[in-house]
Amino acid sequence: MIAEKSTLFEELRHLNLLLVEDDELLRNSLELFFENEGCRLLARGSAEEGLSVLRQQPFDVVITDFRLPGMNGLDFLRALQELQPDAQKILLTAYMNENVLAEAFRLGVHEFIEKPLSTDDVEDALVRILNRRGGAGKICQ
Repeated sequence: MIAEKSTLFEELRHLNLLLVEDDELLRNSLELFFENEGCRLLARGSAEEGLSVLRQQPFDVVITDFRLPGMNGLDFLRALQELQPDAQKILLTAYMNENVLAEAFRLGVHEFIEKPLSTDDVEDALVRILNRRGGAGKICQ
């Protein structure tokens, strides 16, 4: 099944999504956006909070900021890769450089979204992830 923006949220309703973002306004905005679309998005404000829930339940998609309180995004991605290697990973950042890109790819990041971001940017990244995996039913195997 090929995901398109028109069917994205229908497919995402079957998935568990985690957002780790310290910017409260962005976190709350994305949480409300996904909630209004009927999706299961759990949002946390720090790497420690994100890792805590990752230890308790599986997630199909993890969207994380690069700069987080207490831990940088690459350290968070290393821990995420150990806890849930099959989770699809999206990295949000305003601080993109070649070293970060290379290490993030090595740690299993599937998509990058540069800040400032729009909901369209997030939707486009999720569509690409679903299409690479053959739809929501096959995202986490």
